[in-house]
Amino acid sequence: MAQYIRLSFFYFESPAQRWWAFKQMRLAHKSLRKQRGLSFYKLMGSGAGEGFSTKPDWRVYCLLQVWDSKEATAVFEKSTWYQELQKRQKGSYHFELSPYQSKGTWNGKKPFELQAEQDFQYMAVLTRASIKFSYLRAFWQSVPAVSRIMKNQRSLLFQKGIGEWPLIEQATFSIWNREEAMRDFAYQQKEHREVVQKTRKLNWYREEQFSRFGLLNHYGHWPDQTFTNLKKVQTE
Repeated sequence: MAQYIRLSFFYFESPAQRWWAFKQMRLAHKSLRKQRGLSFYKLMGSGAGEGFSTKPDWRVYCLLQVWDSKEATAVFEKSTWYQELQKRQKGSYHFELSPYQSKGTWNGKKPFELQAEQDFQYMAVLTRASIKFSYLRAFWQSVPAVSRIMKNQRSLLFQKGIGEWPLIEQATFSIWNREEAMRDFAYQQKEHREVVQKTRKLNWYREEQFSRFGLLNHYGHWPDQTFTNLKKVQTE
């Protein structure tokens, strides 16, 4: 049976809701770790704006889940913690993912079981890096140039910087409408190519992972127009 992978964003509006969400970065693990069928998860905060950011977005948090089966999520969604989350949040949006390419590790693990690549309507990309302390300044000085050109990518439909720890444990989740466009950006854009070359030459990262997924489904509600440009995924 194939894994069921879901990446979820949650929006918290009031100061009280945001404080509750912030505390869950430590407190929620007690509940998440005991969920049967949850083989891998990451609870993450997010950055303001697009892509990597030194400024946190206190409104938005992210939960990456890798389940043994989709059926296991039904029990999780009835749990006390998840029910409390549903009461506190003012917006939630979910992405169901099928991994077909993944390089590197995440905390020493390779959490995604690769599936056959298909002609997906949308492609999702998850890049994650653990940055060495000695290279933090160099890394963050190189990021703005890449972030600026992201806005000009027509095929980029959504992007959000996420991470387990500010500045050090960083990831970016993005949705694209053509894989060719993603490849052009990653390897042909001058600014991004220079960052990749620096990464390889200077060995900035203690650990890194790059994964591509087909977007199987997306759904939810959000307080603004962030996800309105994503059309319903066409299935055969």
